[in-house]
Amino acid sequence: MPEHIAKYSESFKIRASEVDTRGKATLPALCSLFQEVAGNNALQLNFDITQLHEQNLTWVLHRMDIHIERFPDWRETITIETWPAAGDALRAYRDYRILDEEGNQIGACLSYWMMINLETRRPTRMPKEILEMGLETEEHVLPIKTDRLNPMDEFDDSREFTVRKSDLDMNRHVNNARYVEWMMEPLPEEEAEAINRMDIVFVRESTAGDTIHAEYAKPEEGKITYQLKNQDGMLLALAECLV
Repeated sequence: MPEHIAKYSESFKIRASEVDTRGKATLPALCSLFQEVAGNNALQLNFDITQLHEQNLTWVLHRMDIHIERFPDWRETITIETWPAAGDALRAYRDYRILDEEGNQIGACLSYWMMINLETRRPTRMPKEILEMGLETEEHVLPIKTDRLNPMDEFDDSREFTVRKSDLDMNRHVNNARYVEWMMEPLPEEEAEAINRMDIVFVRESTAGDTIHAEYAKPEEGKITYQLKNQDGMLLALAECLV
């Protein structure tokens, strides 16, 4: 185990496959990059997903609060900086900052993680050594949220998807970036592109062959709420977005 916990960063050039029709990086693409740097930093700290699998454990993402000040352009080089932060027995935090080529912050994210047992698929207490790894000297990039997001009884529109094998990750469930992508899909293009703040809670796993219902509503000006349900009506994820 490393004796000194420090910030970790990686640089990426935004690829054509990661941009929308405006040539701007998409929110799902940035979520995938968050996942990449988190995994690489966890590997460096000896608690990445492959190492946890040896103990019959794995990480699952519970919540992400994302604020984007400016979406990077195609071929622009960005740096994503991340570090783990101390949590409690069932939850750990991870912070991210997106920096442009001049070192200016253009986005931030605070993520909330849990650990589950691979056999029971239930949350489990985190090992003491992981809880002690948090970079306690650094403030969170965003305030910790304790409020709950509530399911919608009524919605304005919806879209249906079938989960493909290519939507799955190494935990054999739908990758979190896909949830973000599906939530935004029912919106008109210009409205989806305007979303720069998303608070998303991941409630339940989804696997290949599931039918996904992506529903959204606009309860007030500048605010959009989302939910994903499966074919049995079980809630998969909730989100609240600001534009």
